Amino acid sequence: MSRRLAGLAASSMFAGCLVLACSSCALLHPQGQPPEGPSHVEAMAPRQRLAQFHFGREAAFGVCADPACPQLTRKTLAVAPAVVQPVALREPQPPALVPTPISDAALSVSLPRAGETSAPSEQTDVAFARTVVNFPFASAALTSAARATLATAIRYARTSERIVISGRTDAVGDVESNEALALARALAVRNHFRDIAPDLAATIAIDAKGRCCFVASNADDAGRSKNRRVEIVFTSRGGA
Repeated sequence: MSRRLAGLAASSMFAGCLVLACSSCALLHPQGQPPEGPSHVEAMAPRQRLAQFHFGREAAFGVCADPACPQLTRKTLAVAPAVVQPVALREPQPPALVPTPISDAALSVSLPRAGETSAPSEQTDVAFARTVVNFPFASAALTSAARATLATAIRYARTSERIVISGRTDAVGDVESNEALALARALAVRNHFRDIAPDLAATIAIDAKGRCCFVASNADDAGRSKNRRVEIVFTSRGGA
């Protein structure tokens, strides 16, 4: 009898302890809510870190959690900026001039001795005779008096090396007509020299100017007749 009572008492105590333990678990962990605790929260929460969003002037930083954080790719790898060093620009310098040695022969100058004169490099033409023939008004035809004068002057032409024939007019008429008339008078004298002396070796130069180089006044006919002329100058190289 005593053994039964002892067993019943032990069973009752075990059952009471079991009920108390279940009640305690129900109070600590309500149904439908996960158990709270530092270790469990750390296991369930995602890992957060500081990341950069956008680049350049729009760059910004913030806190994000993986896998929502931006990931580095081959195109977004950080590259060290290029180092730019200032370079001083210099103006181009002209090439250096290399002095050329000058020989003593190039510096030597031969001076004339006492009593000697240096010969001129070029001889000048010297006039040794002059002849003038006149023409009628507005005409380039040689008169008999002009032909006689040129026949006398042919001896100067044969001994001359250069003959300058200058045709002139008076002041009557326009410039173009007088220019043509002055040239026609000069050519008439040249052609006459060639006709009477075909073997003439002198060089002949023509100088024709109308309404120019007057030798008398154009106010009267006597002065104008003197201006209607051809002047012939006979020159030789270095004198007669």
